[in-house]
Amino acid sequence: MWRRIRTGIGVAAFLALVGADMHAQRNKKKYEEPKPQILPLPPSMPMALAADTASLDFHISPLLKTGGLSAQIRRSLNDLIRDTRGETIVKLRAFVAGAGDARRVEAETGEIFSDHRLPLPVLTILQVGGLDDAAAQVVIEAVVSTPRSLNQNGLAFIAGQHGATLSDAFEKIKHAIGAARVTPDRLLRMTCFTSRIQDYEGTRASVLKIFPKVAFNLVQAVRDPRGESSMCEAVGQLSEAPQSEVVWLKKERATLVNSRQLVFTGLQLTFGSFLDDAHQAFLRLHRAASAIQPVEVPVQVNAFPLNVYAESALIKTTSFPQSTFTIQTVEGLPAIDASAGIEAILAPNVKAPATEPE
Repeated sequence: MWRRIRTGIGVAAFLALVGADMHAQRNKKKYEEPKPQILPLPPSMPMALAADTASLDFHISPLLKTGGLSAQIRRSLNDLIRDTRGETIVKLRAFVAGAGDARRVEAETGEIFSDHRLPLPVLTILQVGGLDDAAAQVVIEAVVSTPRSLNQNGLAFIAGQHGATLSDAFEKIKHAIGAARVTPDRLLRMTCFTSRIQDYEGTRASVLKIFPKVAFNLVQAVRDPRGESSMCEAVGQLSEAPQSEVVWLKKERATLVNSRQLVFTGLQLTFGSFLDDAHQAFLRLHRAASAIQPVEVPVQVNAFPLNVYAESALIKTTSFPQSTFTIQTVEGLPAIDASAGIEAILAPNVKAPATEPE
């Protein structure tokens, strides 16, 4: 009898232990933190791409005034893909305003282009002080390679024309395109950085009255400008072919191009404000472009520093002709420790550009 009692007590104790263990396991699963989700890395953007000069077209996404940054990036990219009808987008340059994370542009671009089964473009991302409307958080420029021959005589790239006011910069653009033999109806794109955007719609209407076919982009360069200044750059179709594949107009800061191809680079970042930092960034830019085609001649080189120290290092280090080189301070870059970024357009396999004296 005592044996049966002891056996019963043993079985009960065992069942109690099993029940307690199962209860503990259930509680552990209930309160256990979920395992972190491992997301695949976004596809890597190319650092340089080549395209035929005659095929190039230029687009700008419309300003959006609803939705957050990610939603506006996705809609802007889809608008550009729709408007270009599946043609190859070679280069994107995104201007991000506000406090949003500019790095989202790369992630969204990789995802959307992969979803559409389109080749990835090279990419420049700049954080600026503002766009036309406080609700607008991004505007994106696109360089597109089409199956058509659009620029039979080549293109003129007008480097940054600086002025104390936006009107001053416009006047310099008008003078430069006249010297480059670009008629007003053949100006394709103009991008302006200004201290403060005032009367965007009026400014746009004035620009389109003079240049009826231009894709116009106006951004406020930094959030809190120290003074009043503006800079405009542009690209247009040549009305007649230049005497050489590449011609530098030093006085007007313009480059005439009728080479077979152009190489576009993405933004190369520099992470310091010393001469060696700037030198390394220029070397990386050259290596990226040379991996696509043997590159000899710069057409347009844009540097975007965050401060005067990085600006000074870039100016002292560059070997590019001043007529092709533009410096523009911006609010931020797609890396919190970056001090400047450099992008370029270069003409491959051209050894001897013609030069018009200053």
